[in-house]
Amino acid sequence: MARIKKSYLIKITSFILALFFSASVPAVSGCGLFYDFEVNTGTENSREAVSIQEGSPDEDLYWIKEVTDGDTVILGNNSRVRLIGINTPEYGMYFYGEAKEVLEVLVLEKEVKLEKDISEKDKYGRLLRYIYVGGLMVNLEMVKRGFANAFTYPPDIKYSEIFLEAERYARSNSLGLWEKSRTAAVDIAVHYDAEGHDGMNLNDEYIIIKNIGEEAVDTKGWVIKDSATNIYEFNSYQFEPGSTIYLFTGNGTDSGGIFYWNSPNPVWNNDFDTLYLRDAGGLLIELYNY
Repeated sequence: MARIKKSYLIKITSFILALFFSASVPAVSGCGLFYDFEVNTGTENSREAVSIQEGSPDEDLYWIKEVTDGDTVILGNNSRVRLIGINTPEYGMYFYGEAKEVLEVLVLEKEVKLEKDISEKDKYGRLLRYIYVGGLMVNLEMVKRGFANAFTYPPDIKYSEIFLEAERYARSNSLGLWEKSRTAAVDIAVHYDAEGHDGMNLNDEYIIIKNIGEEAVDTKGWVIKDSATNIYEFNSYQFEPGSTIYLFTGNGTDSGGIFYWNSPNPVWNNDFDTLYLRDAGGLLIELYNY
């Protein structure tokens, strides 16, 4: 297991206590799941409870014998299960260990129920399921507490709006993955729809990052990630105030503030995606949604 920072061991302990003793997250079988977090109802400072009805999870109980990371588990029958609607950090990335640790607390060596959406399995042969412990939907809990981000991947979108609301709650409270970096202040834009066929014009897909702060910063170790698993890490570059960085998806030679991902495929979806920019310590510098 990746090493977990002491500060987050304290936060994980607090999470466990909140999970089992907070009235805002009751586990009442048959009554749905209720989360007291902000919901966008179109009115300022609106606040209401979100209810998720369990739908029709499989009545059978399944034993979780292993947690492989923050969004994948192995059942007692050796089937691998990928939690639908969420994404957690990959091995070696910031918050990988914390996300895995919390999922272990929630499900390891416990009996759970599984609910299918539309798809049976992903391309890796993993079952795609929502996981319930008692009345608690684990997928949603991981997002709400800041240990996962919402990951919309059609056609399995039954609870996508609820997951997005949970992510907004975690972000607005700087929970877990959403703890803000104080290293830099930037503006970000993404030119995601290349002219013509995306795959044939990779360098017309690019990111623009402007330093709107008052100090120069070193970009060494900065990481850009999309809503899936595409990751780019910057080398050392002195990013001066008022200057701009361009990161092109295709091939090229880095020079000054011009960088190339050298990806063989397009990175950014043409309909919707999310860009996460993190500093060398893994904290969130900026997020860009479209």
